[in-house]
Amino acid sequence: MWLKKIAALGGVGFAGLALIGAGATATFTQTTQSYQQITAGTMNVQLSTAVTGASLSNNNQTLTLPAFGPTQSSFTTGDQLVTITNNGNITVQEITEQMGVTGDSALINQLYVCEVSSGTVIYNGPLASGLSAQQIAGTLAPNATDSYIINVYAGAEPTACGAVTQIGATAVAGTSTAPSLDNNAQGKTATVSVTISYQG
Repeated sequence: MWLKKIAALGGVGFAGLALIGAGATATFTQTTQSYQQITAGTMNVQLSTAVTGASLSNNNQTLTLPAFGPTQSSFTTGDQLVTITNNGNITVQEITEQMGVTGDSALINQLYVCEVSSGTVIYNGPLASGLSAQQIAGTLAPNATDSYIINVYAGAEPTACGAVTQIGATAVAGTSTAPSLDNNAQGKTATVSVTISYQG
């Protein structure tokens, strides 16, 4: 009788041990993670010039060259150098260049303009015909500079472009072949602008 009870208890004990062993199987687990902080760069292209009387505004992004005149019928503003500096911390692409003008059409239609950058003619001819945006391909790394020369003129005057009118050609300083202003331009005013767009 006692043997039967012991045997029965022994059977229950083994069954319990078997169940505990089946439910406690060990599994190793692990996770890994990687992180990367991204910081957006800052564009900060600024202008400067050594032209006496010029002024800067809008965090040096707007340059106003001094008013010129009254002029003779044949005149030149001179080759005015404008320097572009990338004071940001990312490389920027110069995408487009566009000249603009406001004022009296009687004068605007008689003005000529020479623009040179890196020794290349950007435009040289009648201002009114050069107002379309041009694609350009300049790259400015942080702290790098670029520049252009702008000269508004009429008549046979010395410019950085001289008689070279082909866009993209090497500029050769010399005397222009533009006509002088006629009587219709007397007393009239015009304001010429150059706008360069950047992408970074």
